[in-house]
Amino acid sequence: MTRRDFLNGTLLTLSNLHLTPLTANPLYAKLLKEDYYPPLLNGLRGSHPGAFETAHELAWTGKSDWGTEIDTHERYDLIVVGAGLSGLASAYFFKQAYRTDAKILILDNHADFGGHAQRNEFEWGGKRLIGYAGSQSLDSPSEYGRVCQRLLTEIGIDWRRFEELYDFDFFQTHGLRAVTHFDKRTYGTSQLLPFTFYEAHLYEFPGILAGGLSPTEAIAQMPIAAKDQLIRVFKGPRKRVKYPNDLPYFEYLKQEFGVTSKEVLELLRPLPSGDWGYGADVLTIGNAKEAELMGFAPVAAPVEDAEWVAEIKASKEEQYIHHFPDGNATVARLLVKNLIPTVTHVDDMTGIVTAKFDYSQLDTPAQSVKIRLNSPVIQVNQVKGEVNVTYLTQGKAYRVHSKQCIMACYNMMIPHLIPTLPTAQKEALRKLVKSPLVYTNVLLDNWQALKRLGIGMAYSPGRLHKLVAMDYPVSMGDYRFPKSPKEPMLLHLEYIPLSDEYGKDPRDQFREGRYKLLGMSFNQFEEEIKEHLGDLLGSAGFDPLHHIKAITVNRWSHGYAYSGSSLFDPDVDEENGPHITGRKRFGNIAIANSDAGANAYLDNAIAQAWRAVKELNR
Repeated sequence: MTRRDFLNGTLLTLSNLHLTPLTANPLYAKLLKEDYYPPLLNGLRGSHPGAFETAHELAWTGKSDWGTEIDTHERYDLIVVGAGLSGLASAYFFKQAYRTDAKILILDNHADFGGHAQRNEFEWGGKRLIGYAGSQSLDSPSEYGRVCQRLLTEIGIDWRRFEELYDFDFFQTHGLRAVTHFDKRTYGTSQLLPFTFYEAHLYEFPGILAGGLSPTEAIAQMPIAAKDQLIRVFKGPRKRVKYPNDLPYFEYLKQEFGVTSKEVLELLRPLPSGDWGYGADVLTIGNAKEAELMGFAPVAAPVEDAEWVAEIKASKEEQYIHHFPDGNATVARLLVKNLIPTVTHVDDMTGIVTAKFDYSQLDTPAQSVKIRLNSPVIQVNQVKGEVNVTYLTQGKAYRVHSKQCIMACYNMMIPHLIPTLPTAQKEALRKLVKSPLVYTNVLLDNWQALKRLGIGMAYSPGRLHKLVAMDYPVSMGDYRFPKSPKEPMLLHLEYIPLSDEYGKDPRDQFREGRYKLLGMSFNQFEEEIKEHLGDLLGSAGFDPLHHIKAITVNRWSHGYAYSGSSLFDPDVDEENGPHITGRKRFGNIAIANSDAGANAYLDNAIAQAWRAVKELNR
């Protein structure tokens, strides 16, 4: 994909996203044209240009003069700030708690609804491919709370059906396994080993082949100098020493196994970052055991592939298979369909995956619920028993009015939006720093190179994106997962920015990582991805200039909600911490979002919406 191809494709798409200027009263304006469809945008998405600048002006420069405010004279029963899963669920629960015709306005700064639960769409070779841009899967839905399970059921999701929709045999059929990739730029040679450092990667892709080299065989072939230190870790502890559970994991590796080599630590550090939002350097021994990192028991030789797959399929534990092709964007779409029925005629969980949404229906005069995109909120205040909300659209400030309000946005921004909050509440909210992350989707015109090399998932410790994986083999309704290597395929790449310095407070690492992301252009991501995939797949005839057809980089500068750190704030958990003080009701304003529950999972986002609505209803 040449630079010209990328620019032409993106600009042609952007030219179709017309935004009609607002009239004096936006209630009677059609804000989005019928051909507005943000899932098709490539390039830099997620926290995309145009979505975050207003927030930065508020938080970084303290800007307060946004020009003359235009009073729209719109009045609502509820205004929700944030159109993510928690914001959409807030509107859903509010309608249930009050009345179905309640007037609700949902405001969001992004070009699409869903928050992190957005989707990327691609069209190539007559096929339509759909990938997840953020929130990935329903994790153990049978263990969700009653409120969340009820909501999913009411909007039409039967998570038990994934046992049939997920193709357990796909990876085995094509001989695809988890591998470790040592790249030439970092290690001086390009090498693929059928071996995984992290068993959690195997469970994240049910059915992926796990056989291959034993730890001793694999380490002998690794292009690293400190092989002896790594072998000792794999063999497990020999000393009869009881280490305190709060000892840092890296200190444990040093004391128990004599691990001092930075190249060994660099191999191990990123492994849990996709789940925790930070690296192994700030995990305790207790955390590391929970993450199932190595060093606590001997690592057994790999089981045979057929035995491994049979064991997974027969397991009574809930598998990680509850994945829509667009991740949890389908949950967001079903919520929007429930709130605004005219967006599509489709309302079932399989059909909604390929349904074309009419975004022009999100904000029309006749409907009781409206979703107003590209509209960052700049101020929320309470005057004489009502809530006034001011937002920006196309550079102009507009004021709307409501009886009540739910702040379902990034909680750390709330002190800047509601300056009248109590000081203690502001201070608590400012501590809710999210961890940054990047989910990248790469469209390949075929996946024959992956087939030849037997790669279903690769851990690349020396590259920006540590994880490269084929998309989950799920087919639903009219959507068919590409099962032939000659078909186009989406690769999903994951990057969690970590500090250059070990052992720093995770929140400081989050800030440092966020600055890294904001300083990276799409061009830098594109060049890195082409070099990475060329090194990973080049030996099988893969040419990134020819085989890569599109790239969408979903940059979430504010990604996972912060759940605390055993090393730096051991008292913080879902029941205790600054999020409890931060989410207190303030007059006619309640606070939702996953931040308010110190947990980044979908069920928590929904639970916080339920709590916020109940608080307003007291």
